[in-house]
Amino acid sequence: MKKQYLALLLGIFSILPIAFAQTNPLKCPAAAGNNTISYEGIESCLKQDGVLLEVHGAVPMSSMFVVTFRHPTNFFQSVHLSLIGGSVETRNFIKTLKRHDVILVKGKFEQVESPQKHVRAQSISLVSRSQDSTHSSDYQYQALPAEILQMSELTGRVHSVFGEGRILVVEYKDLVVPVYVQDPWLAQTRALYRGDKIHMKYVIQEEPVRPVHLNFDPSAPQALTVLRSVVQGHGEPVTMTGKLLRFPQSPQIMFPIFAINVDIGDGVMLDHTILSFTDMELFTKIREMFQAAWDKYPLMVRNYRNKEINDALTVTVSGTYNMIDPGQANPQVIMERLEDITIVEE
Repeated sequence: MKKQYLALLLGIFSILPIAFAQTNPLKCPAAAGNNTISYEGIESCLKQDGVLLEVHGAVPMSSMFVVTFRHPTNFFQSVHLSLIGGSVETRNFIKTLKRHDVILVKGKFEQVESPQKHVRAQSISLVSRSQDSTHSSDYQYQALPAEILQMSELTGRVHSVFGEGRILVVEYKDLVVPVYVQDPWLAQTRALYRGDKIHMKYVIQEEPVRPVHLNFDPSAPQALTVLRSVVQGHGEPVTMTGKLLRFPQSPQIMFPIFAINVDIGDGVMLDHTILSFTDMELFTKIREMFQAAWDKYPLMVRNYRNKEINDALTVTVSGTYNMIDPGQANPQVIMERLEDITIVEE
């Protein structure tokens, strides 16, 4: 298992120069150390000339806006920050933002009790507008914040865990909901992986009102239950079927990445990226095969938050299941042969 793990890591690092775009040149020297990021440095820049930030997610109906400061020389070193407006003008401007927009922000950190820093923006200017069509302003969410308010438990999947387990972000259908974790559940949340299917019983946190924050129900004996762990089965052979989806090219990814959208029960869908780490020729052929099928049915493509799904294409893949890091974007199916991919056109 250790040799397999090492091989996969070597494969990941061999593909990075090809898959990932170059990081931005240094924008806030005070914040970027030797593979570390200083919040004090970020705030110093915020108060002076400003900081260049990339929009990670924007959901106006939930008043949820998250931006990213990324280390200029280490793609995997970054921090997410909540963005709030310091005036009517900045609040209105924030509502127009889309994922991958790059903005220059001046302001300061808001003093809130949260592991995720909140930036109170005094001024914001648009540096570059994302051309990513999957984040159009007319996207209609399946789930609404009001639905969360009317329930007391839900089944969803883990979007992210940070702050030493203190902040859990859960995806319910296509809605992203933050959970502030109290001490009794910290050991459980620290062990979660992105993509884990969970059931949680909750109460609504009193503040802030928007966006809605949840707490685990203190009266529930089992307020958090892991229904499906994504790390189980790592390194094992697997066969999976799902609709073909595509993550478009972005400031970080130099070419579109294909995946399949797999039903893991209870209405929860989980994306699995289709890759080859050690055979770049095979990886190129896989992408070309998917792209050729994709291009045949442009009218069947629909936006789904940060990706596109082609409802005309159902894909079955057989390969090796790979989930090596709790924060990994998606589980992966590592391919060895092009013949292990079947595309059914509907």
